[in-house]
Amino acid sequence: MTIHPHRYRGEIDYWRVRAFLQRTTAAQPHLGGNWQVGDFDYWRWHWMANVVERSLEELLLWEDGDQLAAVLIQGDPGVCHIQIDPEVRSPSLLHSLVEAGERNYVTVGRDGHKVLFVWAGADDVVLQQVLMKRGFQRYESPHAVEVTGWQHLDRHLPEAKPPTGFLLRSMNDTSDLPKRSLCSWRAFHPEEADAGADPTGRWYRNIQRAPSYRHDLDVIAVSASGDIESFATCYFDVVTRGGVIVLAGTAPLHQQKGLGRAVVTEAVARLKALGGIIASVSWYDGVAGALYQSAGFTKQSLAHGWKKQLD
Repeated sequence: MTIHPHRYRGEIDYWRVRAFLQRTTAAQPHLGGNWQVGDFDYWRWHWMANVVERSLEELLLWEDGDQLAAVLIQGDPGVCHIQIDPEVRSPSLLHSLVEAGERNYVTVGRDGHKVLFVWAGADDVVLQQVLMKRGFQRYESPHAVEVTGWQHLDRHLPEAKPPTGFLLRSMNDTSDLPKRSLCSWRAFHPEEADAGADPTGRWYRNIQRAPSYRHDLDVIAVSASGDIESFATCYFDVVTRGGVIVLAGTAPLHQQKGLGRAVVTEAVARLKALGGIIASVSWYDGVAGALYQSAGFTKQSLAHGWKKQLD
């Protein structure tokens, strides 16, 4: 077996990575390993296009014959996410992946030092041993612990019950974009003025371009005035029949009313109605975790960030 790496070569590799994730996550239904396809679509269509504005050419792929064996993805600058086929997983291949991260994805931290971060599952002893041998240490920070919650959909799901005065419906193609953009800005930038929001909402067109996007799984809560005050966007992969909540938020003035739970619960119910068999979502803080657990995401796995200084 000869496994060799190469950089992203174009759109064909995007579809090959999606097929790789479909194949390998189907073999890992506990969701403790590779990303779901919806996570990868979110990385490509929102994170790379709208947030960090980097090139897809930074993506690194490892070939095993005519199929992929592993993929190394950079999230935030200097932060690596390892995706690997469990059939060929080995300490030596993991060493190669981490070494490639050290060569290609190092960033400069706030203290001026060159650093690299790698995510590892809390129960992934082999990867943790590889990281320690290469000089990594577990990073202690609230944002260095990621919780992935999931739920199987072969059970009765709770009914979505929005508070009085709010309607749950699907996002429209274009007419909702400005109000959806404003709600997102308020949810994720609660201390900043509304003037910072994109009044056109054009950035959201990238969210909607993802292959796993569906309007009927993009649930919004609309007030009597017609404003969008809460949202939950679920990407659905028809091959694995898995759904991922990639975006969810509520405008600060309408938090603690049950809107967030209502839109997430509705999105999961719609996912089940389409034939979905599993739903997942990730979070870092306890407030988000309480919301998602109240919506049924009670099965959980943990991942930790590991850090190495390289100067």
